[in-house]
Amino acid sequence: MSGLQGAIKAYHKNYSERLIRSGQLAETLRLGPNQLPEIYRLLPPICEAFGIEEPELFLALGPVNAFTTGATRTSITLCSGLLDHLAPDEIEAVLAHECGHILCQHMLFHSMAQFLELAVNLGSSANIPFASALLSLGSGPLRMALGNWSRKSELSADRAAAAYMGSAEAITRVMFRFAGIRHDSRYTQNVQPFADQALEYEALRESKWDRFLQWQIGQSSTHPLLAVRVREIQSWVGTPTFANLAALAASVRAAARCHSCGGRTQPGWKHCQRCGTTLIYGAPAAMAGPPGAIPGQAAPPAGSEPAWR
Repeated sequence: MSGLQGAIKAYHKNYSERLIRSGQLAETLRLGPNQLPEIYRLLPPICEAFGIEEPELFLALGPVNAFTTGATRTSITLCSGLLDHLAPDEIEAVLAHECGHILCQHMLFHSMAQFLELAVNLGSSANIPFASALLSLGSGPLRMALGNWSRKSELSADRAAAAYMGSAEAITRVMFRFAGIRHDSRYTQNVQPFADQALEYEALRESKWDRFLQWQIGQSSTHPLLAVRVREIQSWVGTPTFANLAALAASVRAAARCHSCGGRTQPGWKHCQRCGTTLIYGAPAAMAGPPGAIPGQAAPPAGSEPAWR
């Protein structure tokens, strides 16, 4: 495993990350103070709270999706459908989720899982007697372990988003959106009944047969099921760990910031010292969500953090 880590890091640094970035610069929009600042300005405070280097942020044409790429040089890509489908603070929660992957250094292990899957598929298509069967059998436990880890890494990123946002409310609504309801739908919608479905789903585990069926469903997905994610995050926000992390993030989010780049500002500044924008005092530091809110399918490139769905 240690040898595989080194090989994949070298591969990303010298080939895949350069290839992906060339494609991003050629085909997508790089967000910044002068390009969709309403979205971009959400990113710097998250990176400051998490203590990570700011990744490049791109917007690509596509359905509701977001993903992170790069094990040595990271970037986040939002698909255009995400901006239409989600409310502003839900987009903020998605960015915090993606930054959570960077904070936890998940991209390397996601790449290892993808590499292993590719190697097994290539070996199976070689039609060498017994070799294909032995390769699939021998790699089975490792593939299952990496798949299980990959799904649980999404729960860690959900926790990062909840801690930054200060509650489970926004990230729970993100799961609600992925279940099929736009934030501006004309139909009456209520997040709580959806959250209650998670409890009903959990109750099914009393039956061994239902547990087996749930396991089958889970194994076929790169991400935890939406109901599982809702249940896990709502349970975690009641812990002292969440309270401590949320308190740290709250102090970062409360700072006065530039309305274009999201950088910190000081009283009396006429221009942002990060991007040079003329400051408008009284402008929101982050995008406002719905009343009562507290201020995430295109296939991702190889080597990227798996898509939300």
